[in-house]
Amino acid sequence: MKPARLSPTGALKYETCPRQYLLEDVRKIRPAHRPANLAFGGVLHLVVEEWIKGWMAGKPFDPAAMFDREWRAAREAEGVEYSASQSPETLGATGRALAARFAERWPGFGRLPALDRHGEPLIERKLEARVGPDLVVVGKPDLVVFDPEGRLEVLDLKTPAAPADPAWLALADQLTAYQVLLDAHAERLGLPRVERLGLLELVKRKVTPKGQGPEVRAPVSVDRRSPEAVGEYLAKLRGIAGDLRRGRFPRRSLMAHNSPCGLCAVEGYCRAGDAEGLIVPEAEPGAARAA
Repeated sequence: MKPARLSPTGALKYETCPRQYLLEDVRKIRPAHRPANLAFGGVLHLVVEEWIKGWMAGKPFDPAAMFDREWRAAREAEGVEYSASQSPETLGATGRALAARFAERWPGFGRLPALDRHGEPLIERKLEARVGPDLVVVGKPDLVVFDPEGRLEVLDLKTPAAPADPAWLALADQLTAYQVLLDAHAERLGLPRVERLGLLELVKRKVTPKGQGPEVRAPVSVDRRSPEAVGEYLAKLRGIAGDLRRGRFPRRSLMAHNSPCGLCAVEGYCRAGDAEGLIVPEAEPGAARAA
């Protein structure tokens, strides 16, 4: 039997609701139109990553203009679904502002992108690590850099509506997974071990005449995880991998006050088989068993 392959986001989705994992990650059911937050985040990730590469090569470009082009292309290619408080215009203005402000602020952060043995920056580099006979951890750290003190640091790029609680960094599973992946590949890449795990936030507030508006926050980071924390995380992943092999995909609605169902894109299909607004591929016989 092939080993289970788990990304940090996939594992978090399974923890949130195994049935959602089955429908979205196994059966590949998805909204016909991409949620605006995902489309926006994907475009801004691309702009930031390409701008950093250009900056390193001494060929910076106008990131706001690139955002405009890519945002238009994303809307035309797949369609975008907006919440009641969003529109193409407001998100476009926010994205342009964030792209321009990132280019202004990045040089002052004192971070230098880390290069592998071939001189290539580690930006969205796909990595995987075999952590047992039945489990492979996969992931793509957003940005690996050297911080102002010369320590290797991995930064997760986020585009939230509000800044995250800094205390969350000490527990964030995604950052633990990135440490596991980078440690596994440090020798091959020609890098020291990663010492700092952090977050780079581009806060997507609306552009308004007054108030704070869009904000590019300075990176924040914490020390690398202890061996005990890494062991605990890998034990959790092995437990999830075992559940996947057994075909355990129960619904997990939790309590009324903290149910994940209201945020689930496939809630109607899960509850009542309602496929309106969804793309539902034909299920392969025996692909998975729902508990």
